Formats: sequence, structure tokens, C-alpha cells
Amino acid sequence: MRLLLLLLFAAHVTSAFAMEPVRLQLKWTHQFQFAGYYAALEKGYYRDAGLDVSLLEAKPETDVVTEVVAGRAQFGVGTSELVLSRQTHPVVALAVIMQHSPQVLLARAKDVSSLHDLAERKVMLEPHSAELLAYLRHEGIPEQKLQIIPHSFSSAALIAGEVVAMSAYSTTEPYALQKAGLPYLTLNPRAASIDFYGDNLFTVERELDNKPARTRAFLAASLRGWQYAMEHPEEIIRIILAKYNTQQLTDEFLRFEAAEMARLMQPELVQVGQMNPGRWQHIADTYSALGMLPPNTSLDGLTLENQAHLLPAWVLPTAIVGGILVTLFGILTTLSIGLSRRLQKEISGHQTALRQLESSNSLLQQQLQEITDLQQRLKEQAIRDPLTGLHNRRYLDETLPRELARAKREGYPLSVIMIDLDRFKQVNDTYGHPVGDEVIKALAAILKHGTREGDVACRYGGEEFVVALPRMDLAGARVRADEWRNAIADSAIVHGELELKITLSAGVSAFPDHGSEIDILVQCADLALYLSKHDGRNRVTCYQPQD
Repeated sequence: MRLLLLLLFAAHVTSAFAMEPVRLQLKWTHQFQFAGYYAALEKGYYRDAGLDVSLLEAKPETDVVTEVVAGRAQFGVGTSELVLSRQTHPVVALAVIMQHSPQVLLARAKDVSSLHDLAERKVMLEPHSAELLAYLRHEGIPEQKLQIIPHSFSSAALIAGEVVAMSAYSTTEPYALQKAGLPYLTLNPRAASIDFYGDNLFTVERELDNKPARTRAFLAASLRGWQYAMEHPEEIIRIILAKYNTQQLTDEFLRFEAAEMARLMQPELVQVGQMNPGRWQHIADTYSALGMLPPNTSLDGLTLENQAHLLPAWVLPTAIVGGILVTLFGILTTLSIGLSRRLQKEISGHQTALRQLESSNSLLQQQLQEITDLQQRLKEQAIRDPLTGLHNRRYLDETLPRELARAKREGYPLSVIMIDLDRFKQVNDTYGHPVGDEVIKALAAILKHGTREGDVACRYGGEEFVVALPRMDLAGARVRADEWRNAIADSAIVHGELELKITLSAGVSAFPDHGSEIDILVQCADLALYLSKHDGRNRVTCYQPQD
């Protein structure tokens, strides 16, 4: 038996290290965007894994998912549209390379001041721009309102003024616009809390079923290559210029691309390749909310963690042999324990005592539930502000450190908004505290209605409120604060026959822009709030570091 197990293990080791041809379909031509795969090739990581890997460049008309599904490549580099593709094809995401998508809209600054200026005007959109279409729909600009023209895959049309905007990667096209001296505006979906992954390594279920060990080996070698590439960008740039420079790129451009990729990948905060089920669900929910996916679409099987195919081929026969051994051992054990019959009588007595204990246990469980419910109510009272129903400062002090730690770990932004009602003391002194309470409750109602699930809105003290917004950057938080400012300014607070108008001021700070510690973020938001008050009230100010 030992000989059989050794032979099975030897067969597994031999197959795992046999050189197997593997094709990876890139989503574009060679550039730093695929640095990790060059590193895995040039540093021998693929060879060490027993893989002979070929990197396939893409053309404008190449559909990466189609190439992998058709078997012309075993792996591909795709976008977060894998969520959409999963509805018709058995694609499986293996790893995320960029924690934030580089896909943006670039617009001529002298022609466009906001996303809404694109309506009825010429915009170049490349295929597979679902993320940008979702952004436009979210902002009330469906594609029917645009004059969409095919993408030339060049910035020339935008520079010449033939279009007012184009889809682009923040890692590439801005370099050409800067070199041309064209003032431009970057319209980023993250401003609308559409925060998708970028450049996802994927395969299909067929590969997992037939070659699970090869899949694991390719994934591990690729991630090792990405780790090396981001730690040694200058070395990889030299390799690209020497061996992969089909676009005739300059070292200056590749450095620009490498720096922007580091910002989107955040390798110092997030391990390369990490995927979060919550982020994938956010992507699916965004598509669903905008009519691009059916509601409650299942993501089963989309990610590697949800696949049950990844046991190596040698595990099954080994498990069968092991099962036979366990069974034989069980039979021998059963035959050798004749003492079990003598124990039956004692067990019967124990069962009678157990029934009596179960009766007592039922009563104890009921009492325990009543105590638990009471404790829950007391806990809720301890973290809630009784006037507004919002969380209180104690809850914020307990929760905000956890939210910031999660943001650091998973690599997403977190914004803090500090809000103060303007001239509130004057309201209290003039009309009395009951009227002041109505004003505070009016603002609390606006915050309850305007926050997402996962946001943390707290009454900080008196007329001050603090709202923490995970997964929202500084620009998005400023927009949200302005919405609340307009809402309270447009409201009429009624108390008896009295009708009041009131305004608020707000200050905004964000991680990682302004710091990575709670005290610093709150202090920055408080300083920005002070500037809002100082500059005339009824305004929102984002913290700006002093030189």
C-alpha cells in the first residue's frame, strides 16, 4: 500500500513539472500594463512551474473572452465585464491585478466642464466600455443621448477637436495629452461610487476541470511575477524596451504608466491578486441597478473561491485508497469492542436523566433569550442618540477604526464629512430648545435618507454631525455633502405656526489623501469645516494640505 501511495505521488510530481504549453491572451499590445507576465517569463517563474507560456497581443477587434472560451488561449486578461460575461459563458476570475479600474473618460477642458456637457456631442467609446456606460446611466446620461463614434485607439481625434471626449485608460492616454499640451478633464466613474476592478486574470471552467494543477501553477507564477515587477519597475521597463516594444514606446511613457499602475494597484496596501466578494457584488449590483443585469443575479462560480474543481488529479485515487483503509480499520475496531453491549444498560439510564435535563434546558433557553433581547436593547440605547435615532459619538469612536483598517486592507478610499448647523445657537436662544430639536431632527432625517448601507452617520455632539463614507473618494464625498447642504437649505422647519429656514456648513477629508489615522482624518475634516464657517457658511470645503 505504501508503494502505491508513493507511485501516485511520484506521478503527480512528474506531471506537475512537465513543460506544458500555455497561452495568455492579453487585452492590448505590449506595454507596462502586462509587466507581471513579462517578469514571470524573464525571471523563470513560469519555467519553474513547468509551463511554456506564450503571451498573445490583442488587436482592436479582439474579444478576450471569446478567445479563451473558444480555447485559442487558456487564460485571459479581462475587465470587470466578467460579471456580465458570466451570464452566458463559464468564465472564472482567478485574480485581480488593479484594485481600481483605469477606465475613464477624457474630455477637452475648454469644451466640457462636467459629465452632463457630453449630451448630444461626439464621444469616442471603445468596445467593452460597460463600466463607462454604467457611469453615464447613473448620472442620467444614457448612451442614446451621446453621438457615439467608433474609437480610433488614438488621442489624435481628441487633440484635434474632432470629438469632445473619449474612453481611455488613466495609465496611458493622459501621457499623450500632456505631451501635446492639451488641457483635459478626467471624468472618473469613482466620482459616482462606481469603483470596479481593473485587469482581471481569468480562465474558463473547462481549464479548471481538466487542468486544475496547471491553473494553480500558472496563477501562482503570474502573481509572483507581478510582485517582482512592481518592486523592480526600472528593470521591467528595460526588458519591455528590449523584447516587447511592439508599439515603439519610450522609457518616459513606460515610467508614467508604471507610476499610475502602482496608484491603482496599491501594492503597499493590498496583496497583488486579492479579490473581495463584496467588491464583486458591488459591481453586479451596480449593473443591476442600471438595467444591465437582472436583479439578484447569482455570482456563483464567478471567482476561484467558488469553484469546487481545484483538487489535483492525484487526490481522488489517494482519497479512495484512504477511504478503504479507514473502512477496514472501522470494521476491525467494531469487532474488537465487545464491551459495547455491557454499556447499553448504563446508556439507558443516562438517557432518562438527559430527558429531564432537556425539560429544564427549554426553560433556561427561554430565559436566556429574554436576557439576550434585553441586552440588545440596552446595547442599542448605548450607541444611539435618543433625539435623532442616529448613532452617537461612542459608536463612531468604536466603528471608525475598524472601517479605516478594512479600507487599508482592501485598498479602497474612505471619506469623513463633518457637518455643523449654521447659527444654531441663535435659533436656540431666539425660539427655544424645542425648536432647536426640530432643526436637529430635520437634518438627521436628511442624513438617514441620503446615506448608503454601510455608511456611518453619527450625531457628534450638539448641532455637529459626522458621516463616514467607506468606498467613496474625496470628490464623491464632496458631491454627497453638497446634496445634503442643498436639501437642508430647501427645507422649511415647521414648529407650530413658526417656519424656519436654516443652512449647514461642512468639511471633508479622505483616506488615503489626507492621512491614514482616525484622529488626523477627523482633524482635517474639522479644519475644513472651520474654513467653511470662516468663508461665509452654507458651503462645503475639502481639506487642502498646507505647503
